Amino acid sequence: EAFRAGLDDVFPFECLTSFSSAELREMFCGEDRIEWDEQALLGHLHPVGGLTDRSPTYKFLVTVLTEMNQADRSRFLDFVSSCPRLPPGGLAKFHIDVFPDSSAAKQGFPRSRACANQLYLPPYTSKDELHEKLHEAIHCSVGHHEQRLREQ
Repeated sequence: EAFRAGLDDVFPFECLTSFSSAELREMFCGEDRIEWDEQALLGHLHPVGGLTDRSPTYKFLVTVLTEMNQADRSRFLDFVSSCPRLPPGGLAKFHIDVFPDSSAAKQGFPRSRACANQLYLPPYTSKDELHEKLHEAIHCSVGHHEQRLREQ
């Protein structure tokens, strides 16, 4: 009732009856299906901070993301943006800045700043290593995207 009343403050709630439930869910929650391919990712993953589109770690990331299933794509999006869905309009309305994390150990895990859609990657030496560490990070983070140890 409160949601309906809030919408009524902006426009008549009856205006929404012309939309199907699937259309409303997509407008409010984003797209159900996460579609991307290599070309789309290259256009919306922005290597910054010394990474380039020729950097091995960046290339590994694009390959790993392309190979992910829907569930892992959703977990990845949640890890980097705190939202498991793409916004309405899909990947075309979304971007991620990818930074090198030179302070991390080579065996370290990726980290993210979900409030800014930023991903930080240690200097991995293979696609398999990036896959393993990213997979563990997205499956174990459970909403803890920006953890840093405090100096004591």
